Amino acid sequence: MVASKTSTAPHLGAGLYSMADAARLLRVHPSTLRHWVSEESAIVPRHLPADEHAITFVELMELHFIKLFRGEGVSMQTIRRASAAATAKFSTSYPFSVKRFDTDGRTIFATMMKDESDTVLVEDLKSCQYVFDQIVKPFFRKLEFRGTQDVVRFWPMEKKGRVVLDPERKFGKPIDAASGVPTKAIYDAVFAGGGQSPRDVARWLDIPIQAVEAAVAFENSLLE
Repeated sequence: MVASKTSTAPHLGAGLYSMADAARLLRVHPSTLRHWVSEESAIVPRHLPADEHAITFVELMELHFIKLFRGEGVSMQTIRRASAAATAKFSTSYPFSVKRFDTDGRTIFATMMKDESDTVLVEDLKSCQYVFDQIVKPFFRKLEFRGTQDVVRFWPMEKKGRVVLDPERKFGKPIDAASGVPTKAIYDAVFAGGGQSPRDVARWLDIPIQAVEAAVAFENSLLE
């Protein structure tokens, strides 16, 4: 986690992630992430100056959607066009992480290509709609919203998994939701030295053993 004294205060409650942490959480190569947020190719607007080398929580959420689309082979050109259409429809710079995209995603993709008859675009539309229905829509279960629009928390293993990224807690670092202990700290405690039992770590940190097991499962998932 990176935060300078000059940049942190204006972004308290916004979450703050170094590029290395963001790449780890997104499970993408750091160079891929840098390309996605570079001034030349950025789809996601930056809150912080480019030379700060950090992104905020809402940017991380938007990048999650780009990662999901790219992972299923949707081109950056198509994602860019969808983002522009959704930005206009929802009047927000971060349209993919708006709750209404959960229901309007198919419409946005269809509208985006409605005047095109080229076979490749038709196939691309089918691909986009498949990704939305099969990959993106289930992802919304991991997001917690304030009202109809603002994503305020991310539950990477859904709420039953205990782990949350909350920009108002620990600068958005993954934590055990109940205790606030960072998952990385729990994971490191389990495997430090020759390793120790989750039950011992739970006792040392005064947290339930379920919190230790959830943190280890989450951190392991980032290594896959």
